[in-house]
Amino acid sequence: MMMSRNGGGGGKYETNQYQTMQKLLLVQQKKELLRLKHRNAVSLGGGDSDRIRVATKEGEVHTAFEGNWTGLRNLLLDPICVLLVFWPVGFLAYRNSWGDGATFAFNFVAMIPLAKLLGDATEELAAGLKSDVIGGLLNATFGNAVEMILTVQTLRAGELDVVKGTLLGSVLSNLLLVLGMSFFAGGLMPVKGQVRGKEQSFSKEAALTNMTMLFLASSTFALPTVLFSSDIMERYSPEEKEVVTLKVSRWCSLYILSAYIAFLLFQLFTHVDVFKGEDGDDEEGGASITPLFATGMLFVTTCLVACSSEWLVDSIDGLVDDWGISKAFIGIILLPIVGNACEHVGAIRMAISEKVDITIGIAVGSSTQVALFVVPFSVVMGWFLTQPMDLAFGAMDTTVMVFAVLIAFSIISDGSSNWLEGFMLMVAYAVVATLFWFVPTPPLSGETQ
Repeated sequence: MMMSRNGGGGGKYETNQYQTMQKLLLVQQKKELLRLKHRNAVSLGGGDSDRIRVATKEGEVHTAFEGNWTGLRNLLLDPICVLLVFWPVGFLAYRNSWGDGATFAFNFVAMIPLAKLLGDATEELAAGLKSDVIGGLLNATFGNAVEMILTVQTLRAGELDVVKGTLLGSVLSNLLLVLGMSFFAGGLMPVKGQVRGKEQSFSKEAALTNMTMLFLASSTFALPTVLFSSDIMERYSPEEKEVVTLKVSRWCSLYILSAYIAFLLFQLFTHVDVFKGEDGDDEEGGASITPLFATGMLFVTTCLVACSSEWLVDSIDGLVDDWGISKAFIGIILLPIVGNACEHVGAIRMAISEKVDITIGIAVGSSTQVALFVVPFSVVMGWFLTQPMDLAFGAMDTTVMVFAVLIAFSIISDGSSNWLEGFMLMVAYAVVATLFWFVPTPPLSGETQ
């Protein structure tokens, strides 16, 4: 019995000793591996270290690749992107001469999702750079890229009346239609099951700053128009009058561009807090695609927009003859719908979500950018393209713009809104649309209204 116990005890002892040796051996192997990894990491020519680095980089590239395609897929899954199928159809209509009406219609629809993707690419690039200043400059520059591309293509075609109408219509569309529908939808959205007495508030200081800049831009359009139509200009010959008109327009455009630069400095540097609403940061998030991929997406989308806009502009004259629609209605009502489609949807969504500060920034801010930047940009671009683009918008166009700014100013001056104020803005836009529906097309494309 004693020998049996001792024998059993010896077996257990040998087993425990064996397990201990195994553990010590594993620990020693781990130490050696860690020492080898450390030595290779600090050495310049370590093969294992190079493989580790390559594997890490390949993993990062693979992750970024998957993230880019996931982000792009999410952007393309938006329901409005279904309209992208009209881009190749618009190309076929232009290439195979299906008619100016079909070419205009297909490219008109195709540019709506392209405008949305262009805005998405700009926002993703701004978010990926992780700089408020650079992001703000990108949004300010490319926020109206569709209008700028349409402006350049229309200037090249010599359709100066359409250029002026598109720029005026972009301001009117944002200021009356987009803002009006946003206030209307937001004012009728129940809060705790109640709509009665609902008022939506927003930053009055930021809104009034934008409106003041709009007043400045409106005066820049109105005063030269008054000068050009006054009797004193009759002392000049027609050729001299055209030269004076271009000189005044170009100087005034340079002044307005300087005011726009000052406005950007005010908005992005010295008074950043003025334009940050209480709900402004809720919409901010990380970028879903890398800056390089966003840049490529921005380039491709811009090329597609440029092609569609060129085909669309080339079909305007035929559309006027075939459908009997005046160029004034095309420029002031139809074309701005393309450029403002993305802003339109976004502003209404923000108003329904009770984020009216963002709505004001989209609608009024876009109008300010067009008036302060895109309009003088078109005059300067016409200068380079040897096109006589000026600020003589005509008495009726200038009057409509000034009254639109006054109506919008009176509504937002108290820092609150309701559904009735939104309805008033939409009625004002309906009046403007009806007015320009009956404006006849001038016999000469270079003639002012």
